[in-house]
Amino acid sequence: MNRLLEIGFQPSGHWVLQNGKLGCELIRHSTQKNILYAFICDGQIKYVGKTTRPLAARMAGYKTPGKTQTTNINNHQRIKQLLAEGVSVEIFALPDSGLLHYGQFHLNLAAALEDDIIRVVDPEWNGGLSESTASRYACLTADPETDQDFEAMNLSVGTFTFVLQPTYYRRGFFNVGVSSQKFLGGDGETIQLFLGKNPKPALGTINRRANTNGTPRIMGGTALRDWFNSNASELTTISVEVLSPTAIRLESNDA
Repeated sequence: MNRLLEIGFQPSGHWVLQNGKLGCELIRHSTQKNILYAFICDGQIKYVGKTTRPLAARMAGYKTPGKTQTTNINNHQRIKQLLAEGVSVEIFALPDSGLLHYGQFHLNLAAALEDDIIRVVDPEWNGGLSESTASRYACLTADPETDQDFEAMNLSVGTFTFVLQPTYYRRGFFNVGVSSQKFLGGDGETIQLFLGKNPKPALGTINRRANTNGTPRIMGGTALRDWFNSNASELTTISVEVLSPTAIRLESNDA
């Protein structure tokens, strides 16, 4: 939690149980838009998210989740269980002051920090879903405020394969062919890498500048390199299922 306090997160409220129903009491930032928030239990960071809506409106989604809003449903249940056990669940928040700019362009603080905070802190609730009925992830939910969670739907954008070259194997990246580049997002976007059967993604980056023809290079770093080394050998064919422009699942044909 100290790492969040050091960058400006402030106590903003807490969750309560009222006659068995989940409630939220906010003491600050309730109307603030474009804000990062975190759920804290006994000093431990359980979840980090962001919203472009007022904080109070985002918290309302957790109080009364929609039937298809997987993130809201899961966190609703987790918070209620902890409160029922007598464990407090605090809400901390970091608003975007609007003062950060790069030239004439505003830097979105919430968007810039969320992925890296999750990567470094690895909050327990930010991983894949824990329910056995949601062991497979295929597409983003339609609601942009569900923190880019995946639903258990048997759909995909497309598939392709590549041969694990020695450089890929050693350095943890791979190139996407011309025919498959249309499936993936833009240069510099963060991409979730579901490696094998692991429901919790590693984070990588889409690089469309490394190849002269503009096709994507997926930079997975040490996580992807270690998966290559543990699950395949050089010149193995790797199957890729594109779940969304910023999420893919990799399977080794040697597995």
